[in-house]
Amino acid sequence: MKTNRPSHTYALLLVLVAAVTVFACKKEDDALTSLARELSNYKFSYVQSGSAVRLNGIAYEDTTLTYRGFAVSLTGAASHEVVVDAVIDPSLVASYNALYSESNPSFDTSSFKVSYNGVFTIAANATTATDSLFIKLKSATRLKDSTTYLVPVRLTARTGEQVATSIVFFKFFVAATSVDVYMNGADYFSYYWAYNRSGSLYYPIYFTRDENGKITGPESLSFSSFARTRLKSQEMHVYAVTNVSDSLIKAFSASTGYSYQAFPAGTYSLAKNKATIPANAYLSSDSVKVNFTNYEAFETGKYYLLGLQIVREPTDALSAPPAATTSFNGFALVSFYVYP
Repeated sequence: MKTNRPSHTYALLLVLVAAVTVFACKKEDDALTSLARELSNYKFSYVQSGSAVRLNGIAYEDTTLTYRGFAVSLTGAASHEVVVDAVIDPSLVASYNALYSESNPSFDTSSFKVSYNGVFTIAANATTATDSLFIKLKSATRLKDSTTYLVPVRLTARTGEQVATSIVFFKFFVAATSVDVYMNGADYFSYYWAYNRSGSLYYPIYFTRDENGKITGPESLSFSSFARTRLKSQEMHVYAVTNVSDSLIKAFSASTGYSYQAFPAGTYSLAKNKATIPANAYLSSDSVKVNFTNYEAFETGKYYLLGLQIVREPTDALSAPPAATTSFNGFALVSFYVYP
């Protein structure tokens, strides 16, 4: 008698073949799909802010202004003490942008840090760590001013427990102010003093000759400096050079409506070219100084101009740059005029 194979055996064989085929063809999720799967519908971010003061591009006074703590938790009570590590993962920024159609900028790993060194302890029989997770500004040197950064943080339990939230997003707004300086004041001479004109510290001095035809003027003038933003923990240096260039003379003449010419050679010299603004101060503690001599070289009835210009010394990291809001900011301009 002929025996037929049961139909259910054949059906089972087809199912096994199909299962093997599907398993063999399955691919790993790409980074974007993996992130979407891990986040599910979670798109909440915690907003914080910080500020910094920059001198020549280097950030000082990095300060976290506002904090928003996140509770580090497990899905259930811990059977023993559990340590959770929180690590900033900049690589998630691009995936987040693609997933949610945003344009958050990238950042360097040296820019931010996690509170409590990224280590959070959950006691036995507890579900949440005592300390809260938040982000701190570490260095704004490589960050843009007035910019919001997305800072993703990954959380992982060292002994394999399931954390309630494996990725936390922070939105961190950074404001960075750059230091610059300008000439602030000068010695008083006779009845004349410096004042602001055309965006610079302007010091006009007028002379008359005595009965012997001699002019008596100041032997020197000293000029102090002022920082528009102070560095609380670091002093700054202000350097100056003399300037009698044609471009300066022409520009100032055009701005004032008077015809100036350069101080004659041999009538001035820079006696002190550096001043210091102490830490946590706006005003310099000393001054740059220019000497004057050979007054006989100044002709009657002519306006003479000498520029004392703040410059950045490239070999000194603490050399503050001049303010540049107008054509003559960072200058002290000295004018001599001899009455007929």
